[in-house]
Amino acid sequence: MKEDSAGQLTIFERHSTNYQSNIFTLSRQEFTELEKKIVILVVNQLGNMAVKGKIQPDRNLEFSIPYAELTKNHHSQVTEAAEGLSKKRISYKDEAKGEYIFVTPFPYVSSRIENNRRYIDIKVLADVVPHFAALGKRFTKYELDVMWSLSSIYAMRIYEIMCMHYHVQKNTFRFQVDELRYILNCPESYRYNDFVQYVLEVSQRELKQKAEYVLDWFPVQKVGKKVVELEFVVKTLKHLATEQVENDEARLATLDPNQRVILGYQVMAKYALKPWQKDHIITEPGLLDTLFRLHSEFENQRRPEVKDKSKYMARSLGLDKLKAPRKNQIVPPAYEPQISFTPTPTDKRIKGDRPVSDIINLLLPKNS
Repeated sequence: MKEDSAGQLTIFERHSTNYQSNIFTLSRQEFTELEKKIVILVVNQLGNMAVKGKIQPDRNLEFSIPYAELTKNHHSQVTEAAEGLSKKRISYKDEAKGEYIFVTPFPYVSSRIENNRRYIDIKVLADVVPHFAALGKRFTKYELDVMWSLSSIYAMRIYEIMCMHYHVQKNTFRFQVDELRYILNCPESYRYNDFVQYVLEVSQRELKQKAEYVLDWFPVQKVGKKVVELEFVVKTLKHLATEQVENDEARLATLDPNQRVILGYQVMAKYALKPWQKDHIITEPGLLDTLFRLHSEFENQRRPEVKDKSKYMARSLGLDKLKAPRKNQIVPPAYEPQISFTPTPTDKRIKGDRPVSDIINLLLPKNS
């Protein structure tokens, strides 16, 4: 870091995690997608300086952002975004306390070329710095690469808000609809259905596809027919997969022995197991439970690192340590369910790549 009489000048260093004040997270921001990405990189520098205690009070900060961090060859678009950034405001309102803040945070933005590299130089005035970097006990923390993968400005903003809550182990939170519309800088012309379609649903799709978060919402308060408050629920895909595995285990516990055997053979058909290995599994209830659990984990993407699922299944069940019975060796008969294994129309329907839960649905009585 270099220092001059005007303030602190930092050398750009990309960090994996962003830290920012909750005031900034909950502020209304007028940035476009590309302008927001420039701001994200400023926050990347500023927040990590705050975490390390490197911000000096009452000093301006100046950041140099390489164009290469934003684009490979669309320099004119970055220049246009930098120009727009110098005119955009952030605003924060706390109706309960009667407080409000209106700030043009980046009034000084310039560009330069040094060693054949183009940079954006952005000055953050000393009295503006705390609005970004006053972390205190509560602050917003998120992964830069995840944010960088998002293309919708609404998805970026909702990801920040979501992380503000998720960072303190809150996977549910509520917002007044009008308050959230204000924070997200939605057009005033948007009706509630527009807000859901163009803001919430777009963000939901992006967060699931690119960040592996599942965002759902439910109306919790209405005035007449008007929805005035929403509750949001955030879960990771990993969390949902774990829930599905637990649900499969609970439903398996409701099957009778005949149904467990039928399901066992149907599951084993998906793996390269020999007939004697299948018979061995069926005769051992503990192995059958392990078979069901591993299959459910595979189906719900809980073990993505496993390449050869058949080999992994065999090792987990201890089959790799067993020897095939000799041809003349008398093998105790496997448990035979009181039901024919001759393929029926139902059997044909449940063959193929289906999750355990789907197969269980077909085995359970319709009135259960």
